[in-house]
Amino acid sequence: MSDITDSSLLVQNREQHGSSFSKKLRAGGRIPAVFYGKDTLKHYTIEDSQFRTLMRKSGGSLSLIELVEDSGEKELALLKDMQIDSVKDSILHLDFVHVTRGQSLETGVPLVLVGESPGVKNMGGIIELHQSEILIRCRPSLLPKSLELDISTLELGGSLQIKDIPHIEGVEFVADAESNIVTCVGSASGRAGAGEEDLTEESEETEESGESESAQESEEKANENS
Repeated sequence: MSDITDSSLLVQNREQHGSSFSKKLRAGGRIPAVFYGKDTLKHYTIEDSQFRTLMRKSGGSLSLIELVEDSGEKELALLKDMQIDSVKDSILHLDFVHVTRGQSLETGVPLVLVGESPGVKNMGGIIELHQSEILIRCRPSLLPKSLELDISTLELGGSLQIKDIPHIEGVEFVADAESNIVTCVGSASGRAGAGEEDLTEESEETEESGESESAQESEEKANENS
């Protein structure tokens, strides 16, 4: 284990498949996994405790991982999918995709909001996040674990786009620069209050209109009687 770094995982090849075999693996403290690429497909098992330790060290966001087989062969991979059972706190399956050193890859990176929106703090608004991950393209060595977006200038009714994420050298955003990723909108109670206010104003206008029409009718009748 001394040659295993913080971004490495020991894996064992497996020949058996199926749900019953996967259940036995998980009961024994191992996670079934698959590693695939353009011309590659391998089935592995990974020690549950080792994977969880790596997740904790990375802050819950894994980028590049080196998969080390019993034979010593190493594969550079990206964690593409993780199936979990939140009720049992069990990791059911892991999907890794092959990464070639020196070649650009395209993947989603978690978006982290920093700062406090004045629209929330001063106006009681709420933040609506439209994209929790941002699709980027870069070389494996430049892959960030997350992207930060400062919302300290986000006013009520305002929005921030892809272009507002700070530029990182060597990292390209795949989506359109004008794509909205976060918006500050009025709270549900605020919108309800505004709706009640509109109804009150409409009711008052109706009453005033009714009173005006009634006064006009009375005046016309008085003129007729005279």
